[in-house]
Amino acid sequence: MENQETQEQQMLIVDGQLIGTILYIVSLGISIVLIMNQRQRSQNKEGFLTAKESQILALFNKIFVLLLLFLFIYLDYEAKDLAEKTNQDTSALELQIIASIISLIPVLIGIYVVITDFSNTNLQTAEIENPFA
Repeated sequence: MENQETQEQQMLIVDGQLIGTILYIVSLGISIVLIMNQRQRSQNKEGFLTAKESQILALFNKIFVLLLLFLFIYLDYEAKDLAEKTNQDTSALELQIIASIISLIPVLIGIYVVITDFSNTNLQTAEIENPFA
């Protein structure tokens, strides 16, 4: 019975990582759209998004990345729990959890930048998309 629980927990972790990775690719796609729009506007061409639309999309993307980060932190804790149950070394997983928690800093700063620069009308900091934060 315990072996089946362990296998189910392992599948939960792997499936969660797969889903999280696919969703992160979606986030990168949103970043590409924002960058292409900003490139158009930087060349004095009409962008395909208004300034407000691009800022809303940038804010959505930052919050989306934050939620993905929480998903990966949860999966890291699940992996550590599974390793402890199977008497495996957890030191690498503990470092991964620390790295994930530290990753919260740039994501939160990115959200703060988008929110505080939301009303500018020229080259918006909020539109300069960093897909990693």
